[in-house]
Amino acid sequence: MAQIQRNQPVYEQLMWRIKAQVAAGVLVIGEKLPSVREMALIEGLNPNTVAKAYKALEAQNVIETVTGKGTFIRRNGENADNELVEQLKNKLTEVTIEAKRVSISPNQLHSWIDELYGEKQ
Repeated sequence: MAQIQRNQPVYEQLMWRIKAQVAAGVLVIGEKLPSVREMALIEGLNPNTVAKAYKALEAQNVIETVTGKGTFIRRNGENADNELVEQLKNKLTEVTIEAKRVSISPNQLHSWIDELYGEKQ
């Protein structure tokens, strides 16, 4: 699983764990997540923390809540992610600039990306 920074808020850590599980195929589109209360028990967290993570994931189109049915991994729309793609490009630009600044080769950077894409969560 992706490394989580210790100074990162707990709700963000939960978000990244869920996103990493989606990226790895552990959680699949349409799969039902535990309720806020169930997830709080599983993770040993306050239900408000889980609710905050779920709300943020819903805003990012990772999950969707269907009233009376539960919370599910969402299928991303074709153009729903344009803003996210732009944000990712900006982050990658920042990483690339920093990598160049500290003399990390393009091959090393590609190697890291390949490693992360192939990582089993």
